[in-house]
Amino acid sequence: MERIVLRLDPRLLANPDADIRYQLPDLLAERSAGAIVDNGYDYVGEPPLLVLFLNVIEVEPAMACILDVVENVRLLDNDLRKAVAVAVERAEGHEVVYPRGFTGSFLR
Repeated sequence: MERIVLRLDPRLLANPDADIRYQLPDLLAERSAGAIVDNGYDYVGEPPLLVLFLNVIEVEPAMACILDVVENVRLLDNDLRKAVAVAVERAEGHEVVYPRGFTGSFLR
Protein backbone atom coordinates (compact mmCIF):
# COMPACT_ATOMS: atom_id res chain seq x y z
CA MET A 1 0.00 0.00 0.00
CA GLU A 2 1.14 3.51 -0.76
CA ARG A 3 -0.02 6.75 0.75
CA ILE A 4 -1.22 9.95 -0.87
CA VAL A 5 -1.59 13.08 1.24
CA LEU A 6 -3.97 15.97 0.55
CA ARG A 7 -3.29 19.29 2.25
CA LEU A 8 -6.17 21.77 2.43
CA ASP A 9 -5.77 25.39 3.39
CA PRO A 10 -9.08 26.45 5.01
CA ARG A 11 -8.25 30.13 4.39
CA LEU A 12 -8.66 29.42 0.66
CA LEU A 13 -12.03 27.67 0.96
CA ALA A 14 -15.25 29.61 0.49
CA ASN A 15 -16.88 27.32 3.08
CA PRO A 16 -14.23 25.88 5.42
CA ASP A 17 -16.68 23.40 6.95
CA ALA A 18 -14.79 20.79 8.98
CA ASP A 19 -17.04 18.08 7.51
CA ILE A 20 -14.84 18.18 4.43
CA ARG A 21 -12.41 15.96 6.35
CA TYR A 22 -14.99 13.16 6.06
CA GLN A 23 -16.80 14.00 2.85
CA LEU A 24 -13.75 14.29 0.60
CA PRO A 25 -12.24 10.88 1.51
CA ASP A 26 -15.70 9.28 1.25
CA LEU A 27 -16.23 10.79 -2.21
CA LEU A 28 -12.79 9.60 -3.36
CA ALA A 29 -13.44 6.07 -2.05
CA GLU A 30 -16.77 5.98 -3.88
CA ARG A 31 -15.42 7.36 -7.15
CA SER A 32 -12.46 4.97 -7.10
CA ALA A 33 -14.62 1.93 -6.31
CA GLY A 34 -12.68 1.42 -3.08
CA ALA A 35 -9.18 1.77 -4.54
CA ILE A 36 -8.68 4.87 -2.36
CA VAL A 37 -9.09 4.29 1.37
CA ASP A 38 -9.35 6.93 4.09
CA ASN A 39 -6.44 6.68 6.55
CA GLY A 40 -7.26 9.59 8.83
CA TYR A 41 -6.53 13.27 9.08
CA ASP A 42 -4.48 15.73 11.09
CA TYR A 43 -3.90 19.45 11.41
CA VAL A 44 -0.44 20.95 10.84
CA GLY A 45 1.13 24.38 10.89
CA GLU A 46 -0.15 27.77 11.83
CA PRO A 47 -2.79 28.62 10.83
CA PRO A 48 -3.71 24.96 10.90
CA LEU A 49 -3.87 23.21 7.56
CA LEU A 50 -6.06 20.11 7.24
CA VAL A 51 -4.12 17.05 6.07
CA LEU A 52 -5.95 13.98 4.74
CA PHE A 53 -4.14 10.65 4.48
CA LEU A 54 -5.27 8.19 1.81
CA ASN A 55 -4.05 4.63 1.29
CA VAL A 56 -3.91 3.42 -2.30
CA ILE A 57 -2.81 0.23 -4.01
CA GLU A 58 -1.70 1.92 -7.24
CA VAL A 59 -0.64 5.56 -7.26
CA GLU A 60 -1.35 6.42 -10.93
CA PRO A 61 -5.05 5.50 -11.12
CA ALA A 62 -5.66 6.87 -7.63
CA MET A 63 -3.96 10.14 -8.55
CA ALA A 64 -6.08 10.41 -11.72
CA CYS A 65 -9.24 10.02 -9.62
CA ILE A 66 -8.07 12.50 -6.98
CA LEU A 67 -7.10 15.14 -9.53
CA ASP A 68 -10.39 14.70 -11.38
CA VAL A 69 -12.30 15.39 -8.16
CA VAL A 70 -10.06 18.32 -7.15
CA GLU A 71 -10.35 19.95 -10.56
CA ASN A 72 -14.00 19.23 -11.38
CA VAL A 73 -16.07 18.77 -8.23
CA ARG A 74 -17.32 21.44 -5.88
CA LEU A 75 -17.60 20.04 -2.38
CA LEU A 76 -19.53 21.93 0.30
CA ASP A 77 -19.57 24.89 -2.12
CA ASN A 78 -15.77 24.90 -2.35
CA ASP A 79 -13.55 25.14 -5.41
CA LEU A 80 -10.90 22.66 -4.27
CA ARG A 81 -8.38 23.78 -6.90
CA LYS A 82 -7.65 26.89 -4.89
CA ALA A 83 -7.01 25.17 -1.56
CA VAL A 84 -5.62 21.67 -2.18
CA ALA A 85 -2.07 20.41 -2.60
CA VAL A 86 -1.55 16.68 -3.31
CA ALA A 87 1.59 14.66 -2.62
CA VAL A 88 2.74 11.07 -2.72
CA GLU A 89 4.43 10.05 0.49
CA ARG A 90 7.95 8.71 -0.14
CA ALA A 91 10.69 7.54 2.22
CA GLU A 92 12.60 10.76 1.53
CA GLY A 93 9.58 13.02 1.98
CA HIS A 94 6.53 14.19 0.09
CA GLU A 95 6.57 14.39 -3.71
CA VAL A 96 4.08 17.13 -4.53
CA VAL A 97 2.23 16.44 -7.77
CA TYR A 98 -0.49 19.09 -7.54
CA PRO A 99 -0.51 21.96 -8.10
CA ARG A 100 2.21 22.08 -10.71
CA GLY A 101 5.04 24.34 -9.69
CA PHE A 102 4.32 23.95 -5.96
CA THR A 103 7.05 25.53 -3.87
CA GLY A 104 7.71 25.60 -0.17
CA SER A 105 7.22 23.06 2.54
CA PHE A 106 4.36 20.62 2.04
CA LEU A 107 3.82 19.95 5.74
CA ARG A 108 4.81 22.93 7.81
